[in-house]
Amino acid sequence: MAKDKGTKGASKKSKKEPRNWAKTIIPLFLVFIMLGTAVAYVWGSNWGSKTDGGKGSSTKNAFGSVSDALRLIPADAGYARYIDLRNDTLLSNATNSYSWLKGSLPPSSIFKADPKIDLFAIYPSGYFSDYNGQFVSLTDFGTAYNKSWPDSTGSDYYHELLSYYNIAAKKVNDNYYYTPSTYPVVSGMLENMAPTAYVMSSGNTSLSAYGDYSDLFTELKYKQIPIEGMTLEMVGLSSNLSYSDRYYAAIGPVDPSNQSQDRLYSYVVIMHVNNTTLLDSERGNLALLQGMMEKSGFESYNTQVYGDYIVIEAKGTMALCLEDMYYRWGFIKYQAAL
Repeated sequence: MAKDKGTKGASKKSKKEPRNWAKTIIPLFLVFIMLGTAVAYVWGSNWGSKTDGGKGSSTKNAFGSVSDALRLIPADAGYARYIDLRNDTLLSNATNSYSWLKGSLPPSSIFKADPKIDLFAIYPSGYFSDYNGQFVSLTDFGTAYNKSWPDSTGSDYYHELLSYYNIAAKKVNDNYYYTPSTYPVVSGMLENMAPTAYVMSSGNTSLSAYGDYSDLFTELKYKQIPIEGMTLEMVGLSSNLSYSDRYYAAIGPVDPSNQSQDRLYSYVVIMHVNNTTLLDSERGNLALLQGMMEKSGFESYNTQVYGDYIVIEAKGTMALCLEDMYYRWGFIKYQAAL
């Protein structure tokens, strides 16, 4: 069966081999070291100077959506979850009910503050190092977070991440460090944080994970499907739909002023199809979802196929949306942050 013509949108992206971070960055490091003072000047302008005791500056990066956050982390993230808990009390409470949300958030006990905005990204095995824990977190802890806590008095209290970054990392244990004075705060294994700091400071989005998923955002924008105000967003390469090779999924309250437990959430999904033609049976299964999901409690659940993309626009309670994301589609991945 021929593929739908659909409407013009983002072009299909070919798969690529995961980036070998060491082979990519080490030659660049050598060049930067040879540049000497010029490099120090550039890095200093991005991350602050040693007048702050070598802890790094509080330079702010845009961090208002998963689209912003993907620009701050290295390419080839297999999964990234962005959550904004500032004004979504219902979602904030849900993080205590769903282990696959709470477990991926940085522990409040370490930072003496609760995460307000958080990105959690998982990378392929061996991407940063040969160790377990191929993840990195970027977090906004809000105004309660004191970046000077705990006070650094001993020379070994902080580990200099890389001297020409002017950024230091606080050690929690051998497998977990964080940067007290950057925005957002970076946490994870030390080997994972250095490449992330490089991408954040360079401003070079071609090195970032944004390009891996940019066609999804372009397609949604072209279709005029709004995703502003989403409080939980995620992108990934694998889901329960075997013939999709990347996706974006998000929910956000339809009326943020409504604080009732059963308030409606907008639920948007776009999946890229990795083969050129959907079988009639596959199209039929997608078409059947609308009636089935509306019978299960969704107010609406519309599926459309546009060329190489499957789009879902739905409205339902937060619980229904989360369960659909996790159980039906496998969009939400879990790996403990610590």
